[in-house]
Amino acid sequence: MDIRKLKRWPIILGLIIFVVVVTGVSIFVFAGSNKAQASGSLQSPATDNNTIAGSSNKESTAPTNTAEKSSPNTTDAQETKSQPITSANEPAAQQTSDFKEFFKDDAFLGDSITEGLSFYDYLDDSRVIAEMGLSITKGIDEADKVIALKPKRVFILIGLNEADDRTSSKVLVDDYTKLVEKLKVNLPNSQIYVTSMLPVLENIVKNPHLNNAHIKECNTGLLEMANKENVNYVNLSSILNDSNKNLYEGDGIHFKSDFYRMWLTYLENLLK
Repeated sequence: MDIRKLKRWPIILGLIIFVVVVTGVSIFVFAGSNKAQASGSLQSPATDNNTIAGSSNKESTAPTNTAEKSSPNTTDAQETKSQPITSANEPAAQQTSDFKEFFKDDAFLGDSITEGLSFYDYLDDSRVIAEMGLSITKGIDEADKVIALKPKRVFILIGLNEADDRTSSKVLVDDYTKLVEKLKVNLPNSQIYVTSMLPVLENIVKNPHLNNAHIKECNTGLLEMANKENVNYVNLSSILNDSNKNLYEGDGIHFKSDFYRMWLTYLENLLK
């Protein structure tokens, strides 16, 4: 036997062992890496599902909160009152200040629609004699407050609470005449302005007996009465049309802040 060949066997055996060890380690590392990747792949969809569920919960919650904020009409009114709608180039404070200055010697008598003039801060409370549900008959009593102011001009917008088509327009006009005559007697130096009753959105108004045909009939009677009594008549209905129905509140009767700016601007243009 060749002794030199025997000396080579330990070296060959060592190489074989080294190759086996390296191969085993490589297999182990490769297997571990695949396992980790497989584990990561399984977790990824679960994470996506959690994200989607969270987003879904947020989306289902958000509309509820929005509805709670926007539902009450009182909240909208308060927000509008704190910042009346104005033209794009004119600050709210400056605009309301101008109206207050222009009408500082005048008085406005009416129901809840007229009340909006002071509610939205376009005019001082002291110049607006108005309250919700005020009838013409009660307005005759409230006229004492107007008389006490000794105003330069008196603007009356009243009558919608009695504009029921089951009652003759003549009854409404007769009561209105008594109001005008009381003001004329006690305020001989004041200009009196009878304002047309405003149309309603008939598709929204809940009272079927409050309709524009009867309101128009009442306004015709008021115009005739104003001419007979030698007082002024303001056709305020003319500023309302199909293009600005968004000025109405949800009840189809009352108005948002911007209507009052239009009303007072309309009067300013008539009086200047």
